[in-house]
Amino acid sequence: MPKKPAMSVPNLRSIDLNLLTVFEAVYEERNQVKAAERLAMTQPGVSLALSRLRYLVNDRLFQARARGLVPTPKGDELYVRIHQALNLIRDEFSLRGGFDVETSQRTFVVAITYGGGAMFGPTLNALIQSQAPNVRLVLRTIDPVSELSGLLKDQRIDVAIHQQRFDDPQLEHLPYDEHELVVIAHQDHPRIRFSPDLELLLAEQYVTAYDLLAGGSEGELGVLLEGVRVRTEMEVPTALLLPHVVRQSELLAVMPREMAENFSELYDIRYFALPVNAPPIKTFLIWHRELTDDPGHSWLRQQLLDLRESWKARHTHRA
Repeated sequence: MPKKPAMSVPNLRSIDLNLLTVFEAVYEERNQVKAAERLAMTQPGVSLALSRLRYLVNDRLFQARARGLVPTPKGDELYVRIHQALNLIRDEFSLRGGFDVETSQRTFVVAITYGGGAMFGPTLNALIQSQAPNVRLVLRTIDPVSELSGLLKDQRIDVAIHQQRFDDPQLEHLPYDEHELVVIAHQDHPRIRFSPDLELLLAEQYVTAYDLLAGGSEGELGVLLEGVRVRTEMEVPTALLLPHVVRQSELLAVMPREMAENFSELYDIRYFALPVNAPPIKTFLIWHRELTDDPGHSWLRQQLLDLRESWKARHTHRA
């Protein structure tokens, strides 16, 4: 039986490894101009580097779309390996595998539900930059939730903040926060003038955010949320759009209290406690077990925990 020809091993000396950092930046930015700014390169230089890498891997890697560059399946597969490899190299050159906050150039990806990144993203970034000026923060939405476990395993996401516990022994879950649900209405809503009762709320029409009220709830809260789902007239992709719709209509919306507090200061809306016994929504910090002892990841988790404490103190004071 003829032997299979041996697979040739590429000579790394013939490959410009700088191409990998360019690919990583373009993948994360989905834009060559932004990647060039991030790498302090020219856009033609980034384009040339991508062309050379495309030739090496025999794949287009990205396709141009109206919303930016979209990676090919090969591009997705390549990113997972390149990103992990580059992070290992960054760690190795940062205090022998430690994490030097003053010099690290690591990129951390945090995924959060409900569009909540807009609420604490600037504060988290300021907290990170005050200690690690060269670290970069990327915030992602969680959509769809079914892909979250895989993204954490592939380390395309460093940590997620979500209310769901995943039945996966490779994922770590740490209780993070609790959120009270409230109902919001236009400041001059003709029927919602004072704290509404359950009968009044179940007679109104609603705008809801995709996945915000997903999942089962029992008791009085379950009855209310099921009524909201039945009487939903409009659905939007993120909770950030709820106040925009509410302030221009007679629709109501249910959302976390902290978000409603901030929106009430920006828009002509008011928020009311739900007239039912409603236990708070619990959220968790979720990450892959392989990163538990990673110094940089441990530092990131601590920043998120510190942010939670300052956030809770702020809202306790306001309450």
